[in-house]
Amino acid sequence: MLRHLMIFMLALLLAGGDASAARKKQRNMSSVKKEQKATQRAIKLTAEQIEANAKKTGRTLSALNALNAEITQHNRSITEISVQIDSIDASIAVISDSIRILDERLEMMRASYANSIKSMHKANSGSMSALAFIFASDSFTQAYRRVRYLREFSAWKDKKSADIKEAQAQLDGQRKQYSALQADKSAAMAKMTSAKADLEKKQKETSVLVAQLKKEGASLKKVLKEKEAQARALDAELDRLIAEEQRRQEAERRKAEEERRRQQEKQLAQEKSKKDKAKESETKSSTAKTAPKPKASPAANYATAEADRKLTGSFESNKGRLLFPVSGKYKIVRPFGRHKHPDLPHVVTDNSGIDIEVPAGGNARVVFGGTVSAIFRQPGFNTIVMVRHGSYLTIYANLTDILVKKGDALKQGQTIGRIYSDPDDDNRSILHFELRKETQKLNPSAWVR
Repeated sequence: MLRHLMIFMLALLLAGGDASAARKKQRNMSSVKKEQKATQRAIKLTAEQIEANAKKTGRTLSALNALNAEITQHNRSITEISVQIDSIDASIAVISDSIRILDERLEMMRASYANSIKSMHKANSGSMSALAFIFASDSFTQAYRRVRYLREFSAWKDKKSADIKEAQAQLDGQRKQYSALQADKSAAMAKMTSAKADLEKKQKETSVLVAQLKKEGASLKKVLKEKEAQARALDAELDRLIAEEQRRQEAERRKAEEERRRQQEKQLAQEKSKKDKAKESETKSSTAKTAPKPKASPAANYATAEADRKLTGSFESNKGRLLFPVSGKYKIVRPFGRHKHPDLPHVVTDNSGIDIEVPAGGNARVVFGGTVSAIFRQPGFNTIVMVRHGSYLTIYANLTDILVKKGDALKQGQTIGRIYSDPDDDNRSILHFELRKETQKLNPSAWVR
């Protein structure tokens, strides 16, 4: 009996242990699932935070580029104003000398005139009038001489009076010009003071942004690496498209040459046939005549090809005078080529073209007449339009609302599309513009203005 009781109690203990282990296992599984969900949420939040930081860094970098462009413009304005002030100072010095000389001359003319009048009065001190002076003459001859003298003196007096008035007018004019130049100088100085104040303000804003970007080192590296990758991808796609175009043009050229060759052979065969028929119709006694040599038929084609090459030449001859790819206000926020960043140490930027910021809603326009050779999309650049001008190409990137299609012949200044306003970059509208001679990258700033 005791034995049975002990077995029963042992069974109860084992059953209770199994139930406790099951409950513990169930609690562990539940907590693990909760931890997994919490970890997933944390990972998602971290990814979102990294993405938000990257966007913020991108905005800050764009703002810094825009500020640097404005600083460059302010420095250029200050230099131009300084040159203007120097020119005004030189003009003021010349006019000051002119006023001094005119003043001295006028003073001498007045003194000479006054002395002459005094001498005349002394000579006629006993006379009551010019008429009495004439009648007091001892003879008719003396009277005539006195009349003549009085007339000449009157004419001299009128001339001297007119000279004095003219000199006075010149002096007044010079003084007015001097006052106007002084006013211009004051305005230029005020403009320079304002430009320097704006420059100082922009430089302070730049310092703030630079400090902020230095704190965001990891995000900055991520953004720069992303932009570099996007730029390389665009370069590769453009190279591929240009190479494809070159292959197609070469195939078309060969096809055209083959067609010209066939036409020549056909023309020669027709002329030979005419010649043979003419020989058959001649009598046996007639003297055979040598057929004239056929004229070279491809001349017109070569002239057309030359005209086509002249079109590319006209593009090249307009270097430095091509239309700017945007109208109205703009600023170049990233120049062409490889440069050390002016504010961020150890940061080097490489640009295959120039980046032009315009007010929101701005449009891109073709810089010279050409043909749309490609329209495609690329991450980071939205829609890209490539226009061919003979052997030269212009590329307009970061566009939306495209108004042209592949194969369209465009006139200089024709609108291509609207420049995309990026909501993740404070709605900045930045056109990426490139200029190439086939695959060779050229500095657009040397071609457009």
